[in-house]
Amino acid sequence: MDELRVTIVGQDIFKEVVECFDRSGLTGLTVVNEVRNGMLGNLKTLTYAFQIPAQEVIEKRKALMNELAKDSLRLIPMYVHGDWMRIFVLKTFRT
Repeated sequence: MDELRVTIVGQDIFKEVVECFDRSGLTGLTVVNEVRNGMLGNLKTLTYAFQIPAQEVIEKRKALMNELAKDSLRLIPMYVHGDWMRIFVLKTFRT
């Protein structure tokens, strides 16, 4: 089993990202192992950790990133260079 960690930054996008979890099939097949609350500056963060079988991890991660990218006007999905099992989802910043 591999662990996929998704950190959502910004309280106003929590619900949208959880809906992306549902659409990509993460919540139906895997168990949310751990949820943590935190802060990044003045933004609230929420971290989910999913346990995914090794043979399905690439497929599930790709499906999640595709669902998050569909709403590119509202969400910015990113992953850590060298550690593609840690995903950060931020809201867009308008100037």
